Amino acid sequence: MSTEERIAKALSTELGYEDHGIFTAIVRLDYGGSGQGAGLYALKGDKGIEFVRRMVDAFGVQSWEQIPGRTVIAVADYTKVHGIKPLPTEPGTAFMFDDLWNEVTA
Repeated sequence: MSTEERIAKALSTELGYEDHGIFTAIVRLDYGGSGQGAGLYALKGDKGIEFVRRMVDAFGVQSWEQIPGRTVIAVADYTKVHGIKPLPTEPGTAFMFDDLWNEVTA
C-alpha cells in the first residue's frame, strides 16, 4: 500500500497501559475532517523508550506533554501512520517508525 504525506495537527497524546495491560504511546492526529492515531505500539525495553524520544524529537518539542497542538507532516496510508516529519518551517527531525523497529541491537 502506498503512503502519502498529509499535514496533521496533534490533538492529544496517551502514554500508559491500554485495556489489555500493554504499555503503549499514541498521538491522535487531525487531518482537518478526518484523523488517525500515530503509534499504538507495544513499548518495552530500550526500543520503547527510544520510540517516545524520537516522537518528541519529530514534533520539535522538549517533552511528550508539549506534543498536542503541534502541526507536522504524517506519512501514512489508510491503515496506519508510518512516520512523522516536521513542517519545513518548524523544528523537528523526521522519524519513520520502521527505521527504529528494523535497527539491529548489537
